[in-house]
Amino acid sequence: MKNRRYPLISAIPVILLIPYLVTIIFNGLDTALVNRLPDVETCLPAVVSLQIAQDKELEAVKAQAVIARTNLYRRILGDETLYDILREVRQTMDSTYIRRFFPAQVYFRAVSETKDQVLAWQGELKLVPYHEVSGGVTRDGKEVFHSEEYAYLKSVDSSMDKKSPDYLGSSYIKAQQMPQSLVIETRDQAGYVMELSADGSPLEGEAFRQGMGLASSNFTVQKVGEQFRFLCKGKGHGLGFSQYGGNELAKAGSGSREILETYFPEMELEDINSIEFFFKKSE
Repeated sequence: MKNRRYPLISAIPVILLIPYLVTIIFNGLDTALVNRLPDVETCLPAVVSLQIAQDKELEAVKAQAVIARTNLYRRILGDETLYDILREVRQTMDSTYIRRFFPAQVYFRAVSETKDQVLAWQGELKLVPYHEVSGGVTRDGKEVFHSEEYAYLKSVDSSMDKKSPDYLGSSYIKAQQMPQSLVIETRDQAGYVMELSADGSPLEGEAFRQGMGLASSNFTVQKVGEQFRFLCKGKGHGLGFSQYGGNELAKAGSGSREILETYFPEMELEDINSIEFFFKKSE
């Protein structure tokens, strides 16, 4: 299988960063920052490692690296500090992190080979969402958020997701944990539940699925004995980049640029330095 072996040169950043990352993991971020505050490119491999599995194709991981970099810089340009963002990242690390992360040189290579690349819309950094598996088509941002601000997130075909073992999944919830009446009121064009009625009270579909621990809000529901059965399509909110679909494109020979163009057809791949200049110029 291609892209499974990485050159020794990609191990160099790992060696240089091991003391710093070990300090973060075992002693906490505050201690590490006394000695050194890393830049975005330095900390990005750790961030990407928490967002996408290391067994994905290199080009899919590179696409995720561009997404992660975009979202990091968007937050920084929105007056958040890298220090605060890294503290948030630290909270997501568990005791198995060091075993999962250090062998995965793919993250360092993905960041290195996409250095300074971000996605922009009309010269601005915007929210770039991602999820594990779509329901066969991704969702439209304007429809989901009811705002023109997210019109750059277009619904695109991701039918390759139907091959994923996570494409269909069932969850069973006891009847006593459910309202007496549950009615699906509206769905978006991709099939995701937008609004439900629970005993006459409105509920937002994505909030309901998170509260119930469902794989996605693209579901049907039926009562089976003393339980409710939810049959879900996909895994995650269904907006933006489908990691499974992107990985399938990578297997078929698509590069990270082509993958990003597929899932974000309205956005442009830019150099972060030109974006920073835009923001400084507009102030």
